[in-house]
Amino acid sequence: MNNKMHTRNFTRSDDALILEQPVTRIGLRTLATMLHTSEETLMRRADELGVSLVISDDDHDGAVNTRTLRCTDGLVDPLLERLKRVHGDRK
Repeated sequence: MNNKMHTRNFTRSDDALILEQPVTRIGLRTLATMLHTSEETLMRRADELGVSLVISDDDHDGAVNTRTLRCTDGLVDPLLERLKRVHGDRK
């Protein structure tokens, strides 16, 4: 078969999603669906970009929480901080 049939032109935004996958932890199946490609093609592109994708056994297609978690300096999600300022810290 002709190799041209199997090539995929990834856009900059596609590459950005692939580069962020280890941080966002979006499942490979979900990311492949979002980009309208196969998991194999996605992994090949990640290899070209020099990224190691996070592969988990429990690849679920649920929502992914990408908000910043509580840090050691007491910094919390900005929305939560604003709610605390407006409504006070309830105990």
